[in-house]
Amino acid sequence: MSRPIRLFALCTAFVGLALPGVRSQPYQADPASLPLPETYLPALKDILSTAVSQSPRMIARNAENAVAEGGRIVMRSGQLPSVGGYVGYYPWQRDWRADLSKFADVNRLNYNFSINQPLYHWGALENNTRIGELQLRMTQGQTAEGYRILVQEIRGQYLALVIKKAALVRARLSLKMAEDNLSVAQTKLEKKVMSEAEIGMVRLMLDRAKLAADRTEEDYNDSKSVFAKLCGTPVLSDSQIPDEIPDPAGPTSTLEPMLTDFTSHKELDTYSLRNLNDQIEVEKLTYENTKTRLLPQLNFQIGTSQDQTSYTTNIAAKYRVTSVFTGFVLNWSIFDGFATRGAMASSLARRRQLEQSYKDMSANLADQARSQLKQVEFARRGMEIANRLLESSTGALRDRKADATRGLASEADVNTFQLSYQEAQINAFSARFDYLIKTGDFLSTMLKDPALVNLPSPK
Repeated sequence: MSRPIRLFALCTAFVGLALPGVRSQPYQADPASLPLPETYLPALKDILSTAVSQSPRMIARNAENAVAEGGRIVMRSGQLPSVGGYVGYYPWQRDWRADLSKFADVNRLNYNFSINQPLYHWGALENNTRIGELQLRMTQGQTAEGYRILVQEIRGQYLALVIKKAALVRARLSLKMAEDNLSVAQTKLEKKVMSEAEIGMVRLMLDRAKLAADRTEEDYNDSKSVFAKLCGTPVLSDSQIPDEIPDPAGPTSTLEPMLTDFTSHKELDTYSLRNLNDQIEVEKLTYENTKTRLLPQLNFQIGTSQDQTSYTTNIAAKYRVTSVFTGFVLNWSIFDGFATRGAMASSLARRRQLEQSYKDMSANLADQARSQLKQVEFARRGMEIANRLLESSTGALRDRKADATRGLASEADVNTFQLSYQEAQINAFSARFDYLIKTGDFLSTMLKDPALVNLPSPK
């Protein structure tokens, strides 16, 4: 019996070693199944993709990345050899010499060229290189964070354009109805059925409908212009803006496992937390560098120099020394007025501050994600109610059109029901907007937003 038991225990141990690697795989949901605006409005996906390089905001961020890359090169240069020197030529110089009874006019040529290679700086140069890399990564992280926020703004403004387009259709229908009412009122006035005072109110309603339609159209056109500037693209035509926001109602079971996977990790992962972590690392390296300020620094040097002087009073008398040298140079700052001590205290305080910010942000992030998921569920329930109201309004409009076909309802009655239907449609679009945007916020917080794959991979 003991042999099968030992065999079973061995197999169990092997499986136990293998399973952690399997369990550590993050939960991945199919992007096509996520309730996001571009899932139902495919044209938005291309807009989000091009915004990485065309949006004015991202163009500025990409310039910041280029600046940070230059800074990384500068920080790295401390480990590399430096070459330099000087050349001086003085065609006239007057010297007073002890071996001459009067001054001597001379000309002078001197130069010095050398190659310097830092050898040992107590790890400070390597730390500087690492700081440059971290600063570049932080800048790239800020660019990614900027794009993450930009994605949600583009989604929100794009969906708002759809709603404003529907609102413009409703405003124009309302204007048409007001014009029809005025036409009927004019006929009644001519037949002495309506008084001048009564038709004045009809004219007032028409003026109000015109004002509402003009405002709605201006707001719609301004929104298109703002959206184009945000994305760095030409202004969209009316045909490029969808007529409706499709109903995204469906299972939301994919969101809960994503939250569980996100909160199950000991260290949460967001661009902001990565940035804070890198800042903490920079402060650690800065502190280590500061400690080396008062320590000797060793460099290797090789070079050549020359100092030559020609005396015009005696052409044969020339002074020239040409040297070729190689060796080691030791630089040592012994006392700096306690500046090093103050810099170390400041660096240590900044690091503690950043570590506390990291702890606070990590503690709040999981709660924020849970709250956002609840808001998604509330938005979904509100959307379902709005959809039911839309279905009811659709049925009422259909019945009224059927009555009009049978001569039981007038065109004005149909327009009234059409207006109510469009109001219910706009309310349903707004509820779908709320659901889709809140879902995007939830996914974006956890860096699960599929649009983030548009970001270029950091170098």
